[in-house]
Amino acid sequence: MKIDTTNRKNKYINGDWNELWNNALQKLPKKNSRSWDNVASKFKKQKGKNDYPKKLLEKIKLESQDTVLDIGCGSGVITIPIAQKVKNVTALDISRKMIELLEKKAAEEILSNINPVNRRLEDVLLNRDIEHHDVVVASRSLNGVYNIKQILEEINKLAKKYVYITLWGANSIKFQNEISKIIGRDFHQHPTYIYAYNMLYELGIYANVEMLEYDNSSYYSSVDEAIETFRWKIINLNQREEDILRKYLTEKMVKLPDSTFKFPHNKPDWALIWWKKNK
Repeated sequence: MKIDTTNRKNKYINGDWNELWNNALQKLPKKNSRSWDNVASKFKKQKGKNDYPKKLLEKIKLESQDTVLDIGCGSGVITIPIAQKVKNVTALDISRKMIELLEKKAAEEILSNINPVNRRLEDVLLNRDIEHHDVVVASRSLNGVYNIKQILEEINKLAKKYVYITLWGANSIKFQNEISKIIGRDFHQHPTYIYAYNMLYELGIYANVEMLEYDNSSYYSSVDEAIETFRWKIINLNQREEDILRKYLTEKMVKLPDSTFKFPHNKPDWALIWWKKNK
């Protein structure tokens, strides 16, 4: 039976960015709430310098009476400092373990203005099961979301004043590509911010784009600790691949005077896309 691909070809020619985004995601290893639950405990142990939260927060316009929706809040690295500046934050995340970390941090900071919501982003937005907020933030949380054009449209409807999202930049996946080649895997590229930017344009949203410049240095107590980190990043890492990766890391990691190890890997870049709502 011959399959008519005319419509599909026309979609690509006309720039169906949502379909291109979905097709790119389908080729990637799948993560779910259990994946994030498993990695949550490691967030407490991470060592290194990462001023991404600081650089992002410098860009977000906030007022003391604002309400903020933080989509994909994780352990609260963005949520907590935002909550210290505004009236209320709704913190949404699919991982129960991440929510628990956030609640613990909020208690330590004596913050009572955070409302944690342990649900899937798609369920909340598409069911219109959340109130409007002055500012909506989605920090590094939309990269694996299917049908993102509809999600972006719903996010735009929820915001009264501003929307801020960060997505993979063009150079973000160089290191993952290098590692894939070393262990002998096919490499599949995450869709980058340009897909979302074009979808926003199609929706009549003329967003601002800038690359976040920040320091991101990772330190490990041992090669084993580094392997454990990569075991989560590289889905279904088998023993042969792990042996190859261990040899590579042993050769590349630099031992510092304090006996920790630094791995000089490629720094991911993040594109900040933001826009002000029209009155």
